Amino acid sequence: MAGGRCISRGGDLANSRRTWRSVPMSSILMAQAILFALLVAVANRPCRILVPGVCSMFKPQPLALLVSLACIALAQADSLPSFQGEEVVVSADRVPQAVADLPANVTVVTAKQIAGSAATTVQDVLSQLAGVHVFNNSGSSSAAAVDMRGFGMTGISNTLILVDGVRQNTNDLSAPNLSGVALANIERIEVVRGIGSVAYGGGASGGVINIITKSGVANGTSGSISVTGGSYDLRQLDADLHVGANGLALDGYVHSMKTDNYRQNNQERNDTGGLTLTFRHDGGDIKLFANTSSQGLRLPGSLDADPASGKNPLASNPTATSTPKNYMDASSSTTGASFSQDIGPGTLYGDISHRSKNTFSDYVSTSSTDQRWLSENNASLRYKLPIGQNNVTLGADWLNSTANVQGYSSYSTTQRHQGLFVDSMFKPWTGGTLTLGARQQEVNDIIKQSASSVPALDTSLHSWLLGLKQDLSPSWSVYGHWGQSFRLANADEATFTGGTVLLPQQSHDAEVGVEWKTAQASAKAALFRSDLSNEIAYNPFADNGNGANANLAPTRHQGLELEGRWRLSPQWELNGNLSWTEATFRQGSGLAGNTIPMVPKWLANLGLSWQVNSASKLGVVVQYVGKQRMDNDQSNTFPYQLPSYTVLNAKLSHDFTKNISASLAINNLLGKRYASYAGTATYTSSTASYLYPADGRNMQASLRYAF
Repeated sequence: MAGGRCISRGGDLANSRRTWRSVPMSSILMAQAILFALLVAVANRPCRILVPGVCSMFKPQPLALLVSLACIALAQADSLPSFQGEEVVVSADRVPQAVADLPANVTVVTAKQIAGSAATTVQDVLSQLAGVHVFNNSGSSSAAAVDMRGFGMTGISNTLILVDGVRQNTNDLSAPNLSGVALANIERIEVVRGIGSVAYGGGASGGVINIITKSGVANGTSGSISVTGGSYDLRQLDADLHVGANGLALDGYVHSMKTDNYRQNNQERNDTGGLTLTFRHDGGDIKLFANTSSQGLRLPGSLDADPASGKNPLASNPTATSTPKNYMDASSSTTGASFSQDIGPGTLYGDISHRSKNTFSDYVSTSSTDQRWLSENNASLRYKLPIGQNNVTLGADWLNSTANVQGYSSYSTTQRHQGLFVDSMFKPWTGGTLTLGARQQEVNDIIKQSASSVPALDTSLHSWLLGLKQDLSPSWSVYGHWGQSFRLANADEATFTGGTVLLPQQSHDAEVGVEWKTAQASAKAALFRSDLSNEIAYNPFADNGNGANANLAPTRHQGLELEGRWRLSPQWELNGNLSWTEATFRQGSGLAGNTIPMVPKWLANLGLSWQVNSASKLGVVVQYVGKQRMDNDQSNTFPYQLPSYTVLNAKLSHDFTKNISASLAINNLLGKRYASYAGTATYTSSTASYLYPADGRNMQASLRYAF
């Protein structure tokens, strides 16, 4: 059904850059001219109107400021100010921006907080954050789905995930593979909820997650190597190296993992590696980066359940497989370059990248195969101009994506997008920050399919944001924002529609929040509502009951997010969050008031970090996920729901010396038998369903040497 259906302490950035050795400006400008020429080449393409009436579905918003666009740029996540000032987050508008000025619910998880937690993977860290729902419907330990703000099965298409500012979401329905991001190599994780469409375009309605990795030292060499073993015959190697001298820095990493996983026929192999070369000069830098990954995964399939007949695989045999011979292989690579350069009073940023992904799946159980070739070219420019305490960022980006699929449903797609946008931040009065932003995006999507003909989509889309943040005192602040966002169908969705074209998804978003922060504690509350038209999701009743991806009847996503952190003493820190999310249909025959599947109404986390002594620390977390409607149950008529579950995880870490450390983690300490994903199977019986059992109690032990 899947195929068918910061913190940085920022002082004066310019001054910090000028500590590097000067180089001839002609060399700098030549290198940047080459990058700029490539960016312009990607942007040039014709625009045609192929779907009458679609272009008028979004009312144009004022974009007059874009007419004066002269210098435009992108801020890569690693082009950050030095660690000397107020908190800065780059995910919100892709240029350095103070957290205190953003009118949104922002969470920054530091390397120290990650080390003190019970997490062993990036997905573990994300699942412990307010309003973030992580579930697994693939059997892969490294590609769990991440959902923010209650989108359920399409959460991976509404939550944008970046690593060092580079997009990880691919143009299909698969979740990003984050296996190559070792926790020890993460500098921080930035989570910006509810805003991002102005800066990034489609796919960011739920929010943006940017994982920032550690970068090279100015001079010298550092790195680490770690080995991990554990349950299900887990064997893992992680290594990273950082070298810097005379304005040059080299960052590299490798990751290799093999495991049998929890279930039969679920063996998995992941091998990844990457290199980044940074050349810092007077007033800017130039970066070249490349990474590659290879994955092999045996596919255990779902297990049938039917409470009416007493069939419960969680109780009888949760490790079983229903597809003992199915498997898939995948490989991907990314290459690119970026630069930043002080020009006049502002800073110009730019990047260009190419990404490819190839997969082959052999579904022996159904005597079918699926082979995919995905290719994506991205480019962006951005110019940030400070005007006193205010700033204006002007930008443009381009996307050219192709997909070719051979299998049960063969097709090819070409998607060309180009956007212009403006983000601005003003301080009109003491303690107040006003945020204004707007984007116009040109879209040209062409689909070629052997089974049926799908009209092309050629249209203009718009997003905008109006936000206000107000400090009430040194400890208290309030904020609010109102905006519009959009999402386009990915290649998988656009080609399984029953022959109809999927219209762009549109969302009108509103949010208010309050924050309190002192040196020892912090707390925040956010209340949000998003009213969507043409939400894109799989509908089992579409295409005359055959099921297809479709534009749903109008929906509403609303909720409350509460979170806090309290340092009880120098040794003890308590953190917790509680989220209430309601995703429902606003209209629709037989649907109005119904709950959208795979959206738990309640999520809660309670974590405790204990610095046992100068060398040892213990992290413990209790996680609760509330009950939820099963996948495909939009009608809310299925008599059973996916039950709620609570799991307990713990991790003990110890530093033997300055260079040698070890950790022992136990996940699902109480041995809870549960599933994080399930769907209805009413074609079998009125009470039948299928599910993917989650891991039982498991252990991981790691030994790390740092230098």
